[in-house]
Amino acid sequence: MLVACTEGSTDQGSNTVGPATTSPSTTVSVQVSVPPAPVQTGTNPVRFDPCVRVGDDLVTRAGFDPATRERYTAESVSGIFTEIGCQFWRETLVDGEKYPTGGTSVTSSDLTLDDIRKNPSHSIFNSDTIGGREAVLYRTPQVDGGCWASIKASDGIFTVGLIVPPGPVMVPPPCEQIRHLAEIFSESLGTN
Repeated sequence: MLVACTEGSTDQGSNTVGPATTSPSTTVSVQVSVPPAPVQTGTNPVRFDPCVRVGDDLVTRAGFDPATRERYTAESVSGIFTEIGCQFWRETLVDGEKYPTGGTSVTSSDLTLDDIRKNPSHSIFNSDTIGGREAVLYRTPQVDGGCWASIKASDGIFTVGLIVPPGPVMVPPPCEQIRHLAEIFSESLGTN
């Protein structure tokens, strides 16, 4: 879930990240530096960090500004579960003023798709594959204007979330956009 807008990194240095065991075989370009993921103490760490493995090209194709890359505000490392990742924003200029038209999060977690399916606070509306991987698309009624897609990944699940705030700019509802976003961002996972 995308929780809140926080100050982004002001370091505009260029980082090129090479492949890891759970990433595609090509390097990705990430222009905004972010702090490292929280330290994990569990026996099965989440190795795929979307903050350094989702390239700016995918963020741009999804319609978000790569310069807004920042650590996901709800990252969690606990004895219950681990979730790490990043969030991005998009804005539209209306009468000389910028308005947010969406915030997206890309996270990796040691949760499973069954954890998502069994969670009573999730309302699943699709279970088709995304990028050849098992996936579920769902709403969380407590978060109006939000939609999520969780995709099976080597660490557990890779989740793309979208929050569309109310405002003067009309954009499609988040659940009409989530599959397209998940298909784009899932390219960062490579192949199994």
